[in-house]
Amino acid sequence: MTSNSNSALPPSAKTLARELAGQELEKEEPSKDGATSPTDSISRPQVERMEESNQPSRSRRDSGQYTDSLSAIRQQLHESTVPEFLLPLPTMLVEYYFNYVCQIFSSFDGILNPFRSTVGKLWDGSAPIYYAIQSMAAAFLSNHFPRMSSVGVQMQRETFRCLYQVQQGGLPNPENLDKTLLTVLLVGQTTAWHNPNDLGLVHLKSAKRLNRRRLEQQVIQIDADAASRAQRQNEFFEQCILYWDMLAGFVVDDVDEFGFGKTEVENGLVNTLENSISIPCDDKEKVFPHPWTGVSPKVQKLFAEVGRLVRRYRKAMRQDAASANFLSLDLGFEIQYPSDSSAIQGMLSKAQSLEEELLSFEPPSLTKLVDAGDENTPVQQYIYLAEAYRYAALLEIYRTFSQILTKRVPLTDNGLASSSTSDLDHQTFHFLPIPNSQAPEDFLVSLALHTVSLLEKLPSNSGTRCLQPIVHIVAASELRFSSTSTNDPLSPFLPASSIFNSITSREVDIASARRFIVTRLQEFQLSLPAKPIVKALELIQETWARQDLGQEVHWMDVMEQMGWASIFG
Repeated sequence: MTSNSNSALPPSAKTLARELAGQELEKEEPSKDGATSPTDSISRPQVERMEESNQPSRSRRDSGQYTDSLSAIRQQLHESTVPEFLLPLPTMLVEYYFNYVCQIFSSFDGILNPFRSTVGKLWDGSAPIYYAIQSMAAAFLSNHFPRMSSVGVQMQRETFRCLYQVQQGGLPNPENLDKTLLTVLLVGQTTAWHNPNDLGLVHLKSAKRLNRRRLEQQVIQIDADAASRAQRQNEFFEQCILYWDMLAGFVVDDVDEFGFGKTEVENGLVNTLENSISIPCDDKEKVFPHPWTGVSPKVQKLFAEVGRLVRRYRKAMRQDAASANFLSLDLGFEIQYPSDSSAIQGMLSKAQSLEEELLSFEPPSLTKLVDAGDENTPVQQYIYLAEAYRYAALLEIYRTFSQILTKRVPLTDNGLASSSTSDLDHQTFHFLPIPNSQAPEDFLVSLALHTVSLLEKLPSNSGTRCLQPIVHIVAASELRFSSTSTNDPLSPFLPASSIFNSITSREVDIASARRFIVTRLQEFQLSLPAKPIVKALELIQETWARQDLGQEVHWMDVMEQMGWASIFG
């Protein structure tokens, strides 16, 4: 970093760095050019040795040492050799970041977690990173200690001030660009930890701009090791941005303008930023998990496209409905807008294309996955999560674009698909262990129940829990009881016979799935940043309450009406 940024680093930080280095942060030999990247901790020999046996590395870390944020800080105070009244707050916050926060900021922990190892190498020489990790730790602790809230905001401001000084220091070299981008990921993606309504979109835009700049500065590497290192760095940053972009796409309009558009890179390395995203697939021999995208960034990319498409479609339909209502009041009779406009048809065509990609998607086989060395996140969990993302995306498509659902699951006179179409659906949904001969609405509920069953296979202390909240929201929103059991019981128009019908096994399944969603999110409040999780739980319960009154609502519409948009992950 520039001298300006380092001058802001307090001298006490150096002492703390030496103490932490003596505890658990392992220093590796620097690269030949002296640069440190977020993936330097994952050396090629390490991965190759792990690939040969497909076994966890000996550096395996049990990230379940602390079951929640309070037990982590209690243990930290207990093990400290410094009396509490002499312990500086910056020291406590930095230690808390490495003791707990970096665990839940990645889907796996250990020395291969770049948010532990790489940040551990950089923080004592980079003022922005030094303040960023304190900001994250304070925001996390503010869930239990209200006075930490102002501390977190102050550390956040210090991070931005240092980043501004770096930018004013002239054209940054590639190493400083990597550090700056890493800092933006740390402080920008966690703005909702401080304020759940702060989506951090300006920081997402900055991250994409910085990544473009670093790609443009890259030159074709003659040295094979340097080229391999650059590729790993590119994959790390691009998939971080992909995940962040996916979360933003579900809660804000026009997120596309913030990145992943076309850009020209003269050195020939990358033709478009979108095409530069390296997506692990079956044609690669081995797949190492990414902290935020796991082993299937392709399905997250599809999920992101679905989210943006659904938001655009629902916004267009709301605007058409508002215009129709206005004209109806003015003219005195009801106006119906056609649903076959070119824009609507274009979105329908895009949805069909995305559905076909999702139906044909296959996650990497278990034998091709490299264990990252975290006992709480075996590789099988990444497969379950990838499948859950796939089904959540299909749920969004089928709920929003009913034409696609009825094409797959046609509704006949008796509410069931015919035998000929059932055979076709069996081939289409061969990967789903649910009946094919169902009414469309029942099929959606079955798909949601199956998605929840996959989430149930992931224990509450799984490292993947930081990637799960958005999937919980989508699956929960389709846990709908049948219309005969959800009407207002006080309504005089409700048939008496429907009130006294026996509770069915199907209703028990839906109620059990709902209870799991609520319980799991309540557990996440103890181990993840609580403020966005609280919003997610409120959103789900409000959506259920409206559906149980017989209203046809979508969780995105409820979120917009209640002002509950947040970064749910």
